[in-house]
Amino acid sequence: METCPVRFDFITEFRGKFKHVHNIPRSLVTVDSQDDPAYLKELMATVQGIAAEHEAECFAASNTKCNSCGSPTVKVLMTPMSYLHLVDKPFVNIIVNPICGKSICEMRTRQEIQDIMAMTMREFPGKGEGAGSRDTMEILPCRVCGETEKMMRCSRCKVVAYCGKEHQKADWKVHKKICASLMR
Repeated sequence: METCPVRFDFITEFRGKFKHVHNIPRSLVTVDSQDDPAYLKELMATVQGIAAEHEAECFAASNTKCNSCGSPTVKVLMTPMSYLHLVDKPFVNIIVNPICGKSICEMRTRQEIQDIMAMTMREFPGKGEGAGSRDTMEILPCRVCGETEKMMRCSRCKVVAYCGKEHQKADWKVHKKICASLMR
């Protein structure tokens, strides 16, 4: 399998940005495949593996307090944004946020990230690093199973995603407690 070196920028609010270069399958560096379910599945598996490899480093580089509530950090939320469509200079940003582990804090943090992405898309509508809506892609897995194919966001809060109605219904008892507070 042919590979391509890709820069992964791990962005932490507390200690800034650190970079790593990883060889990923060349088939992921493309302009055309970002809506293909097989592409998204391979991309997610690749990015999750790389993120897991650097999780301890991300945790150490993060604030010791949850960004949302100030409680002690239990884990880091790593949100990847793919710029692999920039085939001449592909990269992936991974936004790292410390969270306490409470569901409400994770959802608030995800909403903040989506707001930042929306702002970035408005500010940088063209091509290139930091480019906007047609050029970035948040990788948001199903809240229940982690699947990345045929994702549907919650229509109320738009912060969580599900692979189907079954998983949305399965998570509703937990999600409904925070959904209304996350609505935009």
